[in-house]
Amino acid sequence: MKEKLLRLSKTITFLLVMSILLMQCNTITPSDDKLEEGFINPSTENRPLALWPWLNGYVDTTKLVYELEQMKDKGMRGALIWDVGALSDPEKMIPAGPAMLGDQSLQYFSLALKTGSMLDLDIGWFASSSWNAGGPWVEEANAAMELLSSSQVVEGPSKQIISIAKPKSRFGEVFRYSLISSLAIPYSELREINNTKGQTILLGDYTSEDKYIEWEVPEGKWEIISFFMSNSGQELECPSPNSNGLIIDHLSRIATKNNFDSVLTRLAPINTPENHLKFLMLDSYEVRPMTDWSPLFVQEFSSRYGYDPIPFLPLLRGYSSKDTVIDERFRGDYSRLVSDMMIENHFAQSVTIADKNGFEMITEAGHGGYPRVDPLKALGNSHIPMGEFWNRKRFWVTKEAASAAHIYGKKLVASESLTGWNHWQHGPTDFKQLIDVAFCEGLNQVVFHTFAHNPEIAGKPGFVYHAGEHINVNTTWWEMARPFMDYIGRCSYMLRQGNFVGDACLYYGDQAPNLVPPERIDPNITPIFDDTQCLHCGKPKPVNPGKMTGYDYDYMNADIITTTLTIENGELVLPSGLSYKLMLLPDRNDISFEVLKSLEELVFEGAIVIGRRPERTTSLKNYPDCDVEVKAIADKLWGKCDGEKILSNTYGKGTIYWGKSVEQVLEELNVHPEFEVQGIDNCDSHIDYIHRQTETEDIYFVSNSSPKEEKVTCVFRVDKNRVPELWDAETGLIQRDVEFSIVENGISIELIMDPLASRFVVFTNNSTGKNDAGLAYDLQYGFHQKQEAGEIIEPIDISDNWEISFNPEMGGPKTYQLEKLTSWSDSDNQGVKYYSGSANYSRDFSISEETLSKGAEAFVRFEDIQEMAHVFVNGKDCGFVWTPPYKARITPYLKAGTNKITVQVINTWNNRIVGDLVNPNEKPFTNTNAKNKFSKNSALLKSGLMGKAEILFSK
Repeated sequence: MKEKLLRLSKTITFLLVMSILLMQCNTITPSDDKLEEGFINPSTENRPLALWPWLNGYVDTTKLVYELEQMKDKGMRGALIWDVGALSDPEKMIPAGPAMLGDQSLQYFSLALKTGSMLDLDIGWFASSSWNAGGPWVEEANAAMELLSSSQVVEGPSKQIISIAKPKSRFGEVFRYSLISSLAIPYSELREINNTKGQTILLGDYTSEDKYIEWEVPEGKWEIISFFMSNSGQELECPSPNSNGLIIDHLSRIATKNNFDSVLTRLAPINTPENHLKFLMLDSYEVRPMTDWSPLFVQEFSSRYGYDPIPFLPLLRGYSSKDTVIDERFRGDYSRLVSDMMIENHFAQSVTIADKNGFEMITEAGHGGYPRVDPLKALGNSHIPMGEFWNRKRFWVTKEAASAAHIYGKKLVASESLTGWNHWQHGPTDFKQLIDVAFCEGLNQVVFHTFAHNPEIAGKPGFVYHAGEHINVNTTWWEMARPFMDYIGRCSYMLRQGNFVGDACLYYGDQAPNLVPPERIDPNITPIFDDTQCLHCGKPKPVNPGKMTGYDYDYMNADIITTTLTIENGELVLPSGLSYKLMLLPDRNDISFEVLKSLEELVFEGAIVIGRRPERTTSLKNYPDCDVEVKAIADKLWGKCDGEKILSNTYGKGTIYWGKSVEQVLEELNVHPEFEVQGIDNCDSHIDYIHRQTETEDIYFVSNSSPKEEKVTCVFRVDKNRVPELWDAETGLIQRDVEFSIVENGISIELIMDPLASRFVVFTNNSTGKNDAGLAYDLQYGFHQKQEAGEIIEPIDISDNWEISFNPEMGGPKTYQLEKLTSWSDSDNQGVKYYSGSANYSRDFSISEETLSKGAEAFVRFEDIQEMAHVFVNGKDCGFVWTPPYKARITPYLKAGTNKITVQVINTWNNRIVGDLVNPNEKPFTNTNAKNKFSKNSALLKSGLMGKAEILFSK
């Protein structure tokens, strides 16, 4: 009887639990509501920032306030003040402003902070005048240092008093320097050194007053090399005219502290708790290439590596070693120390200082510029790692910042966005294409490069920095910018949810500098480097995973392997919860000894690692005993695995592979691709993706970067019990009625992707299956949704007979007739041909009562728009149009009989600037310091409405 009652009790409990679970499956939980709310109306912190150049330090306070008001109005997060010189100003039209952080400058800062606070905008500062760190307050003792040398040849045997020769620098005359040490080596015409005992003689004990060497020269011919620490003399790059100064010694803790102390002291009067700088930014490291040095370098080297670097210094001054392995190891130790000192003393210390003062550090420390560091570690030592991606250039390093953010547990991945030299050639449609590619690399905080401050005297298009896409209040399409900003905000919000999903981590070695190559670059240009090289810089990939179609990954560094990675259920796990199925090692015969020891522990606990058997360490530390230890550990890990006949070895709970690719091992582990594209040739990855996962959703961002529509079938590796929804970041609307199939590897969805389109595919347990009320356009099939026979309503062609009104103040005719929709630049009328700005198209069309009675949705669609449009029907606002297929829903505003459509269209500044140059004797309509980037022969851009226009109907 007791057993029966117990079974009955368990049955009732089970039924109650299942009932509750079923109710939950059919109810949108508060977390779902929160996700949707954040998507529809992304908060300020998700929106784009911009670099805000105050060119030459000159500021118009009225326009300063207006620009911040406009940033808020158009949906931006805020701006980073950038006091910088005008690199391109041949006619010297930009006045010089006050010294940065002087009394007048601080008034401008204060006004920006107060206005930003009032508007709920985040204001930051590019933490110097231009870049890199430094300013007029930097003393020579704290300024950038380099290692220099001088040499002379003596013969013995004889006792000699040798005057130490002054060093020379390729950057100019040397004024401030101090002797580090001198040594003697047997003279070699090949400039070779032999580091065996007795071949290098240190001369410190024979040196007086750092000027003379009194030495009993042994028999033979000897080269005496003296080494010096010298100020490089480098000043800030491109400072405003009254703000120049020395660049700091980035390897010195004291130099960084003194620099920030000087800056914070000046900011203190205006940087109040009520009106506070949100960010400080450190730009890409562009200190010129040199042999970096710092006062504590020898001390730090000996402490960390356990040997004296002095005998090996000739290897840094153009000499080579007879033992190339010794040469390579010492240079590696030197470069690693430069990296570590720069990261610890500059980047990491700046974060500590920022934390104490309530700032967040945005750090662009990757392999743009002239890097010296392990970029993942440098970027990880920031609050917000920042990369960059350029328009129509190959300079893309966003994947680097994303990997750093993922492995160091940072939420945001910023990127200097849309840098380039394409003055007013492109607009939001083009920008969306590139931003979407960067989103798939991990971007979730756009930082426009740039939003130049424009005083009233600047005119239009006004003052601009020499590079960047000019997204500011003087941009022609600025009045239509809000949808573009909202799109970025929604995408950024979604791409901050949960954790990134990647199957592999790629250890890229412990060398410095190092790099993370981009997965893709701007699809409008042809890469000049091959698959073995970084598409950004052309250097060999430090670790090459080969083909990994449908699998994503992060790059990994020695710091995280040796301090942070653990094993859970056979996967490599980070504290954030992000995990990887396996790790790939570089195809090298050397490895960091510390990394190898950590790998031994990780594999024993269950890790899966792919890579060749190492034979030695990367360092001279504890040499040669270190190599014996490497061999002992490698023998345990690799066993009989030789990479040819035997391709794997089990050690503890884990496995080492050698001779198989990442893709092969994942297939062997039965790890299916997390995203598959079927039905098209996608070898260029123009259908791209990124996957994030929360506790309750799988979130995929899927992008078509092609200018052509694509019909594809996508297979998503997700829980088959979840249901897909399509979330449209352009409108904030969600389609929950989605056709899908459950397949072996997950869930398959057929999509017709519009040109340059993107979709969030959100897999959830809690979908209602009901589309948002305002959704009229099918996010799965577009205009190709299935309609039964007899329901098709013929479109109305409105391609001809348009009347256009231009702005005469910009040289356009007040009225202009177009029989067909063609580009303004094709017109014989110069006022139209060279017009830039806004113009209004209008015409009438008729629609029958019978057509309206069928209850179909109606859209106006244009074949091409350059650059943006605002549609009105019968005086009613139908919204902005800026992405293909260039459509606007007009259903609610139609009436039987005659209807009037008006389309406001805006192009870019290019054509008007060219027109002014074509007619140099007439009063120009434009004014800009960048006019020298154009000529009268510059190409005109397509503008206006072009091609076919029609009213479409769909059910």
